[in-house]
Amino acid sequence: MSDTSSARPNGRSATELSFPEFYTEEYLERRRQAVARVDGTLWKGVDATDSQCPAGHSRGMRISVGLTSDYRQTHRKAAMDITPQDVIDVLTAGGVKKWVLMGLHGYVGYLPQPRATQDVDVLISHGDRKRAVEAVREAWPNLVVEELEPVIRFKDPNDCFADGTPKPVIDLMLPWSRVNEAILRDGTHIVLDEETQHFIPTIEAALASKYAAMIADFRGRDKKEYDAGDFRRMVRANYDRVDREALRRLGDLVWERGGAELERFLEIAQRDERFPI
Repeated sequence: MSDTSSARPNGRSATELSFPEFYTEEYLERRRQAVARVDGTLWKGVDATDSQCPAGHSRGMRISVGLTSDYRQTHRKAAMDITPQDVIDVLTAGGVKKWVLMGLHGYVGYLPQPRATQDVDVLISHGDRKRAVEAVREAWPNLVVEELEPVIRFKDPNDCFADGTPKPVIDLMLPWSRVNEAILRDGTHIVLDEETQHFIPTIEAALASKYAAMIADFRGRDKKEYDAGDFRRMVRANYDRVDREALRRLGDLVWERGGAELERFLEIAQRDERFPI
């Protein structure tokens, strides 16, 4: 869902025009000082005691999958507990040779503190679409299938949102963007994790994918804020490992000035400043 309907002249949102005082540097500094007077330095440095290094893919996967499985087994006993490994095994047995884990499971190892997600995102080629869909249908015939242009979604009818809508558990993503095309086509943007034998994006590809989501018109602001948080955490945990040239090349595939902006986003994240989104 796009939030462009709230756009106003000079790129300012309806909220900024209605409450301009909330967005001035003077107001923000005044608020910062007022809050500091209340808590002083009590919490200063507390966040620094959290882990700052990347978890690593295999460890991140164990934590993320464990959290999701525990939730389902405890609170959603009728739900299908489909793991990333289950999906990978089904796809490879079905003849899908080129695939990459995307979404949280693709970049969870770059985060310092892994978290859970309830769906498995796998990027596949257009040529593998038919065999991949058939393989997943055969493995889990009870899943509800929704075929969209950029993704085929498989939903669990036994695990629904509050409004009764089935939750997606598998997303077979197609390379509809130039970034995804490059990730799937060019082996330099994919890493094979030795312990799990999972194909995952490089840190540069993971950051470029998150950047594309952060600036996309179609994506709601609530999801963009998740994207921004994960982007920031990945940058701060992997800052010295990022290949700037590879990052710029991928950013330029998002839009013509994306490479330079993506590199600036890297510095904004490292300095813990606000993103221009």
